[in-house]
Amino acid sequence: MLNYNKNKLINKALDKYYETFSHTLDTADFVPNKFNDKINKYIFKNMRKTFKKIDKEDKNYQKNLKKQEKMRKNEEKRTKKQGKSKLKGGNKNGIFHNETKKNGKKMLS
Repeated sequence: MLNYNKNKLINKALDKYYETFSHTLDTADFVPNKFNDKINKYIFKNMRKTFKKIDKEDKNYQKNLKKQEKMRKNEEKRTKKQGKSKLKGGNKNGIFHNETKKNGKKMLS
């Protein structure tokens, strides 16, 4: 199953990363390699940190999604169960199967 939420978050992070990286490419000719390497390490470090945040956020999202799905299924089961008991006719107008009605009064058979 594809995880669309995580993919959206990753795409946003990569867009920011590529935007930042493109700014460093413009300065690559003028800035010494020593400083460019430091900048690239810093960018990668922040990108890894962002991916950890994405994983944590997605884990919480998936947990909430599963919880909502479970609650929805339980609600469906509950409504099915209530519907079946009404359709079965287990309690017809307050009279159980072992009771009969004589002269407007309930009598046990």
